[in-house]
Amino acid sequence: MRQRGFTLIEIIVGIVTLGIALVVLSTLLFPQAPRSAEPLLQARASALGQMFINEIMGKAFDESSDMSGGYSRCSDSATCTASGALGAEEPTRSSYDDVDDFNGLSTQAGDEIDDVLLQGGLNERFQNFSFAISVAYSNDTGEAQSVITRFKRIDVTITAPNQQTFRFTAIKGDY
Repeated sequence: MRQRGFTLIEIIVGIVTLGIALVVLSTLLFPQAPRSAEPLLQARASALGQMFINEIMGKAFDESSDMSGGYSRCSDSATCTASGALGAEEPTRSSYDDVDDFNGLSTQAGDEIDDVLLQGGLNERFQNFSFAISVAYSNDTGEAQSVITRFKRIDVTITAPNQQTFRFTAIKGDY
């Protein structure tokens, strides 16, 4: 009985084929591995941005707004907060009651986000995310204005751990 092994030519062809396969993998597939987390980061940034937009849109238009559902609008009586004074009138984050209280609210990467979101258990999910919120009066097309108008534009900018930024914008009307 005769036993056969691989010939030298078969071994060389196998090594060359394996080498070509490794070159293809290392140039096409392996560089994509760091980007595999991007969809997860994008989804989390979107969730964080939407949380802020939903909360802010549920607040009153202005500190001077008729919060009992009446017919009076602060933009009609010129008692709205001046454009240069937009910002928190409340002493703590949990007592924010109108849209412009959120102007200037921000964190840096690594900050505890639970304190800002007023919800527990979110630090791990949003670890190393940062955000900045700006509120400004705007015209009916969404452009920022320096005078009091019936609209406020809310910009929420989320920065993911990979430094990719996501901007969410909403318009709150004084009706």
